[in-house]
Formats: sequence, C-alpha cells, structure tokens
Amino acid sequence: MKLAAIQRFDNAVALIQRGMRLPIVSCITGIHLKLLRSLHREIHGRGATAGQLPSTQGILDTRLAQATASVLAAFYRSAGGDRIYDQIDMKALMAALDLYRELMEVAVPSTSPVKPLDITQAWIIARDIRTGAVYFQKCRHCHIQFLSAADARSPLGCPICALKRQESAKRSTSRNKDNP
Repeated sequence: MKLAAIQRFDNAVALIQRGMRLPIVSCITGIHLKLLRSLHREIHGRGATAGQLPSTQGILDTRLAQATASVLAAFYRSAGGDRIYDQIDMKALMAALDLYRELMEVAVPSTSPVKPLDITQAWIIARDIRTGAVYFQKCRHCHIQFLSAADARSPLGCPICALKRQESAKRSTSRNKDNP
C-alpha cells in the first residue's frame, strides 16, 4: 500500500470516528462507500446513518441556530483564511469545530435548546461558504459578521440583534406580569 493510500485511509478512519456521514467521507478521501460502510460498522459496531444529507436551510432554520453556525463559520474563516472560499480546508474546519465545541460546552447550558453542530453540518457550511450559497454579512447595528443564505428558513437580518430583541421583549413581558 502506498503512503498516500494509507494517509487517505487514516483520514477516513478519523472522520468516521468523529461521526461524519459516509458520502462526505467518500468525497473527501476517494474511498468507495462499500469499504467505508464496513469500516463504519467495525468502528461503531452498527451501520452508518442513511438518508439525505442535511441542508443549509435545515442548519440555519432558527435565529439561535444561525447565531451558533455563525460562530463556527467565523472560527473556520479565522483558521482557514481566504482559501476557504476556494476549497474546503479540512484542517481548518477540524480546528474550528474543536474550538466551537469547547465554547459550546462552556457557554451553553445543557438545558438549552441549542444542539451543537456536528462534523457533517460543519462540512455542509464549509461547502456552502465555498460555493457562495452561504455568505458572511455584516450587521449595521452591532457590526458582527453572521452567516446568511438567501434560501434559509430564518428571516433575513442579524440573528444576534433579533435574539437580543426577543430576550428584551420576554423580560418586558415578565416585568409587566409581576407589576400589574
């Protein structure tokens, strides 16, 4: 076996261990799906998840999801630089995902409705940044950069400002109930 083939195989094992969907692992490594399915069963003791891959629409379906995806995308852009617009940088994506997961563990309570993005969703975001289906937009009010997509289910605009307004309205409603 040649060194390049061994490296592709090692890469496939690492991606499968992290839970990446097999069609993407095949796309990245060039290894046939049949072999990857067998490898997945050996690693996880069960068959791989089947079905359609997640879409950006599904990933960015709420303001909260859009905000957390924006954090991951910002880490990815920081780690990968401008080359993320030309190709998916797996090393930068893995570094961004690890940092994102650490932040989510520390900053988001376990009771929160926010589910951290997985490796497959991170790859979908990276792919869509590269193709331009997802892009960074700067908020005119808070000046942060957030992910936006023309076909996303969430309304256009800054998710952070929208979440702030939503939280402020909740607090105001709560105060009004307490003070009749």
